[in-house]
Amino acid sequence: MRIGVFGGTFNPVHIGHIRGAISVYETFNLDKIILVPTGIPPHKKNDVIDAAYRYKMIQLAVCGLDFFEVSRIEIDSNQINYTIDTISKLKNIYKDDDMFFMVGTDAFFYLNLWKDYKELTKLVPFILMKRPEFDTTPIVDKYKEWLNFFDVEGKFEYNIKSRTVFIYAPPAFDISSSMVRDRIKKGKTIRYLVPEKVEEFIDRKGLYRK
Repeated sequence: MRIGVFGGTFNPVHIGHIRGAISVYETFNLDKIILVPTGIPPHKKNDVIDAAYRYKMIQLAVCGLDFFEVSRIEIDSNQINYTIDTISKLKNIYKDDDMFFMVGTDAFFYLNLWKDYKELTKLVPFILMKRPEFDTTPIVDKYKEWLNFFDVEGKFEYNIKSRTVFIYAPPAFDISSSMVRDRIKKGKTIRYLVPEKVEEFIDRKGLYRK
């Protein structure tokens, strides 16, 4: 089985997250995508809401899409979560499967600040999800002595390779979680920025209003 692991705070999950993940699923011929909401982030921000809410919103967002799985592996650990630990646990569960780790450009630029990042890149290849207009040259220049970068230009079964980063631009959605939170605080609509069930959940629970 070919698996994509997509981690993040998902604070909240939005259409860009889901459509981007679906595009990766189709382009890389994956069998499953595991969404991993962070329990206690290493660099926790004050505006990150309770993990139980974020987990529920992801479940609502992917309801009916059988190739998605939402994992509680970090939430249930009840401790600060580091990517290398999560990937190691997942690889132990899916021992005979191929695994990719999906990440955005902002997070990847600071890869050198991640715990045991060089060991992590040996464990799993990365799919670097970027906006079409984003210039990845600074990222490539920063890590080219350690990592091998490949531009993804079409649908294919890209092979698992150590210390490899596949640069991929999913269809562009000019949406971010911070944008969604800001609109809620200002009393603006978030219709079509998040899945309908997620919008209803946020409104019912009164999330992100302060």
